Amino acid sequence: MMDKNILELMPASRSAELILACGGRSARMNGKNKLLSLISGKPCIYRSCEPFCTLDEIKRVIVSAPEELFETYKSALSGIEKPILFVNAGKTRQQSVMNAVKVATEDIIMIHDGARPLVSHDEIRSSLDDAFRFGSSIVSTPMTETIRFSDGETSYSPDRSKYYLIKTPQSFSRKLYLYALENVTGDYTDDAQLLDSIGIMPHLTMGSRNNIKITVPEDLKMAEGLMSYGSIRIGHGYDVHKLVPDRKLILGGVEIPYELGLLGHSDADVITHALMDSLLGAAALGDIGKLFPDSDDKYKGADSIELLKEVCRVLRDNGFEICNTDITIIAQKPKLSPYILNMRETLASAMGVDINSVSVKATTEEGLGFTGAGEGIATHAVSLIRSL
Repeated sequence: MMDKNILELMPASRSAELILACGGRSARMNGKNKLLSLISGKPCIYRSCEPFCTLDEIKRVIVSAPEELFETYKSALSGIEKPILFVNAGKTRQQSVMNAVKVATEDIIMIHDGARPLVSHDEIRSSLDDAFRFGSSIVSTPMTETIRFSDGETSYSPDRSKYYLIKTPQSFSRKLYLYALENVTGDYTDDAQLLDSIGIMPHLTMGSRNNIKITVPEDLKMAEGLMSYGSIRIGHGYDVHKLVPDRKLILGGVEIPYELGLLGHSDADVITHALMDSLLGAAALGDIGKLFPDSDDKYKGADSIELLKEVCRVLRDNGFEICNTDITIIAQKPKLSPYILNMRETLASAMGVDINSVSVKATTEEGLGFTGAGEGIATHAVSLIRSL
């Protein structure tokens, strides 16, 4: 039972660390490592981790996994921008999480299954909010199907209104979790049971039924379907800049050798500007003039690729994922075909998507109009995003 003042164990701040539980052996996956299985083109472990990393409060990711898989999982998590620390998993889930908690340093720990790739931003944010307010948060969903108890002698259907399916993340004050570990007897498969053992009722945070755990091969098909089912939205962006002397020509984050460059408040990267507007438009989040006003000296000469990274972070914070983008550059000169691949690589890296999701094309206007006269360069961009 609890013999310590609960207020002493509450988190002092919202600073948090993600503990990714990856100690399982995928025993029911027919010899396949479920954490490396691709879901919409990215490994399951990456899908499970990435949504947390859009939160400023998450300072670090601690992955609890078998030591022999450290390098494999490190490669699968390539592209995650938060610091990542690996710790050796234990023989049980409780031991695996405990090994991670012991090296954690922030006020809140968010424990999440490496095999839950469909966790939503809303669930993560709500769990963090509740952990700060109540000291604990157990993401769960009400039972909607009839359940039945049977022990061979007795059989009945309990009142399902009092039952919940427990998911992750499960978030705790780190001090409270450590106190529970010090006073626990036995080994548990669920972190909330630690609080039960010391007489504290964990706070239930309502989550999504889509937040499934990959356990058997059929779950991968369900996850793929749910990822594809998210609401699809489309956005169009257009930008134009004048060509002038004594300016670098930056297109798609690539410097193009030419005697003229584009005039603008930032680096005037007309391609990246149109792309950003298409992404923001698809999400109904305004445009780059609203996000990065040219009246602010902070953005004078700004690197548009860095601005693109910020736009993508804003999209993901609002629960959107980028599907693909198609960009058309309109320029009489210079010849751009030698630089297209480099542009695609640069843009894809900034957006955190595969290069095959980024199309860049260049065309002329046969000498017609201001672009045809070589007075400027224009770009159209169309982007598809998906809400999760």
